[in-house]
Amino acid sequence: MKYLLLSLVILLLPSALLAQESPAEPPPEVPVAEQPCPEGKACVGKEDMESIVVILKERKCLEETTPSFKVSSVTILTDTAGRIYYQGGEKDPKNSKAIYSLEMDWCHYHVTTHGGVRVIAAVKEPPIWGFRFRPKAYLGYTVLTPFLEGNAFSKGIDAGLMLDFVYYRWLNLNAALGFRTFGIGLGADLTTNFGGYLGYGVSWEALINSTKQPLHNIVIGFNFAF
Repeated sequence: MKYLLLSLVILLLPSALLAQESPAEPPPEVPVAEQPCPEGKACVGKEDMESIVVILKERKCLEETTPSFKVSSVTILTDTAGRIYYQGGEKDPKNSKAIYSLEMDWCHYHVTTHGGVRVIAAVKEPPIWGFRFRPKAYLGYTVLTPFLEGNAFSKGIDAGLMLDFVYYRWLNLNAALGFRTFGIGLGADLTTNFGGYLGYGVSWEALINSTKQPLHNIVIGFNFAF
């Protein structure tokens, strides 16, 4: 009997020691999505929670930052002559018209828009005739002098100043005062500051010294407006 009890103790002792050394296994975890929502509480799923976090971050960005805008520059110029020039913007690839672009960046928002550019200006049309004070310098030639006197060609050269005081479109009436003649004539504008001249001139030398030089003469030449 004694030996029997000793044998049972020897057999049961290792099992008891192993039972003390091995830790108890934890109960199986239940996924969050599968856990039941407590009564009287509002529960949010994982995907919905991620969406809420994104929305809150976006709202915080909108409250703490300001939007940035980028506008294509458009410049309108008007010169002293009343002419209007436009530059800047972009070209619409469909119809080649001028357009401008506006870009906005704010957090994760990026917006681009385009608009057309129209320049409408009321320009006063200049009058086609009137009176004015327009000084000019002229270089001319007295046509009759070399023919009537038989003098050298240089005797007919004349130069001086003239005043344009009446105009109609590109024609103008001028009073001329040169070192050989003085008179009046008709001018024609070829450019803004340059034109031709044809007029009547009275010879200073024939008037003062009573020389054989013709008193009355025809003057042709060019004028330069100041």
